[in-house]
Parts: sequence; structure tokens; C-alpha cells
Amino acid sequence: MKKSNIALILNIAAFVFGCTGIVFRVARSTADFFLYYTQLSNVAAVISSAMYTAFRSTENERLRAAVRGARYLGACGLTMTFLVVTCIFIPFGGESATVRLLGSVNGVLHHLVCPVISVVSYVFFEEGVRAKRAIWLPFGATAVYALTVYALNYLRLAKAPYPFFEVYEHPAWELVLWFFGLMGLVTGIAAAVRLLNGRFGDNKNDPAPRSQGLGRRKK
Repeated sequence: MKKSNIALILNIAAFVFGCTGIVFRVARSTADFFLYYTQLSNVAAVISSAMYTAFRSTENERLRAAVRGARYLGACGLTMTFLVVTCIFIPFGGESATVRLLGSVNGVLHHLVCPVISVVSYVFFEEGVRAKRAIWLPFGATAVYALTVYALNYLRLAKAPYPFFEVYEHPAWELVLWFFGLMGLVTGIAAAVRLLNGRFGDNKNDPAPRSQGLGRRKK
């Protein structure tokens, strides 16, 4: 089976599972939905999978570049979600964290199932971004999210969705370390995802010249 066909199947699956998780999450609570990186990264991934499914065969190079960028952003965000949950929250949070994060339908779908499906599809079966500066896309999105949450918590307009965003519970130096640690992690993820896709993905054409940004050279 062609890689593009496998990617289509995986993106449809990611879209269905992602939407299912969103429905279950919204049914439980909507007040803090957009405070969580998990929800935002899954929404971005659902949108990117819908774009891939709808426009995978388009001849419009700008639209193809937009799809590649959206899929890259979604894959990086879900990788961040997966790694933070499995390598930080669950190991250090113990059984209570495991139940809280994986004890619901949307928890399993958004923390495990959707990240695995979406990232495997992008890395191994899709045409990806090639420009090194594409790394700034997930970096910028994560930085905007983090600074916004810090500001909301500082102004007491919203509770911190994660412990490391609790402005009044940690000294400034600790918050700064957490911020740069998260930025370093997302930068490493973005670089790794781009390189792995370049090695294993469906990249039949040469990388785009610098003037083409996230796209590729037109035929």
C-alpha cells in the first residue's frame, strides 16, 4: 500500500478519535477546556488531519504547504503532550495522576491514542516540512500558550492547568527554569520530528529552496 494511502487512513482515524475525545471532554466540562495544552494540541491535530484528508491531492502549492505546516504543528504538540504525561506527570504523580490522566475516555484518547496515531502518520507516511526555520512554528505556539497561562494565573483570572504554571506557588527563578525547560523540550521535539520525517516520511521531492518557506520546489 502506498504511503499516502496509509497516511490517509491514519489521519481519518486520528480525526475520529480526536473528535470523540473532544466530545467526551466537553460533555464533562467546558469552563477550562482551552486552558490545557493537551486539549489545544489535540484540537490543532484534529484540524490538521481534516486538512490533510480534504486537501492531500491538491495541486495548489500554497495549500499543500499549509497542510504540511499544520500537520507538523499538530504532530509536535501531541508529542509534547505524550512525553510530558508519560515521562513527568505519571512517573512523579503516582497512581492518582495515572487515574486522573488516563481514567477517562478522553484521557486515554488525547494523551495516548491520538498522539501515537498522528505522530506515526506524520513521521513515517507523510510529506513534511523541510525548512529548518519550521521549528519556530511549534516553538512560537508553545511560547504564546505558556506566557498566556502565566499571565492569566498571575492576574488570578484562571487557575493554573499544570503545577509548573502556578505563579503564586513557586519562586520566580523556578518559573523561569520551567519555562526554558519546556521551550527546550518543544524545540528538541520539533527538530527530532522534522529530521525523522525527512528520513522516513513520504518525501519524494527535493527540499524546497529558502524562498519557498515551508513548501517545496514547484515542478
